Amino acid sequence: MKRRIYKPKIMMASLVIILLLSFFTTNVSTAKGLIFKWTNVKQVEVTAYRLNVRIGPSTSYRKIGAVSRGDVLDVLGTLGSWYVIHMKDGSVGLISSTYTRVHSYYNPPPTTKEPDKYSGNLTPEETLMINLINAERKSAGLPGYKPDMELMRVARIKAEDLSTNKYFSHDSPIYGSPFKMLSDFSVDYKMAGENIAGNSTVESAQYSLMSSPSHKANILSTNFNYVGIGIYNDSRYGKVFVQMFIQK
Repeated sequence: MKRRIYKPKIMMASLVIILLLSFFTTNVSTAKGLIFKWTNVKQVEVTAYRLNVRIGPSTSYRKIGAVSRGDVLDVLGTLGSWYVIHMKDGSVGLISSTYTRVHSYYNPPPTTKEPDKYSGNLTPEETLMINLINAERKSAGLPGYKPDMELMRVARIKAEDLSTNKYFSHDSPIYGSPFKMLSDFSVDYKMAGENIAGNSTVESAQYSLMSSPSHKANILSTNFNYVGIGIYNDSRYGKVFVQMFIQK
């Protein structure tokens, strides 16, 4: 373990001594007062079309190579306004920081996007409610509604909103009317409708909705062809249910 800790320091110290000796022997007046410093900058990206790499921190020092725009170089430290860099061929030299930019600032690591909790496949309860709706439609000689995943997402958000903000209305204090909510969430529709219910089970909620003429009308409507279901646990009713219907 000790070797792994101290070996890099010894190598770097040797590098500094070699660099400083070359500075003093080549151009004492230019190198005077410059101190090799560590830096938090780990990599730089070259912004100049072509940038000379030199053995010292000014253009008066001998050129030992060149790098091009877009090259990303490892930084070992600084001497004044110059970076001490490690090139791809293994050699070490200096470049002016004027023609570089910090690579990590302009190329941040990709962030992991958290999954959208309102998206995803249908849950067993959502599937059951759609099946119950379509069973009623089949009995009435109507085609079944198709689940729409964008509509499902909005219905899930509305169900959570009903429970979290403890209201029971088609108009949300957060999102407004169902029609505004659909528009705000970029759901395209020609016509729309909504049923909401509070009950302990899917079956009980569906029975209560079918027992209400206005809610039954949405379930058996010929004006809609897509449905979205939202179900959320609720301290008042056990669960809250949202059925959203649209015609595309």
